Amino acid sequence: MKFLKYPKVFWFSLLAIGFIVLAILVNWLFLIGAVILVLINQKELLKK
Repeated sequence: MKFLKYPKVFWFSLLAIGFIVLAILVNWLFLIGAVILVLINQKELLKK
């Protein structure tokens, strides 16, 4: 259960996957939200 070490990163990653699915099914602009969440995750992981 490694994801419990970084719960914020885990939930942001799930949300980013949801944005990617929405981008495929609805509108490509949802990719912007996924990219922002990936950048937030990267900052969070590099901070520790």
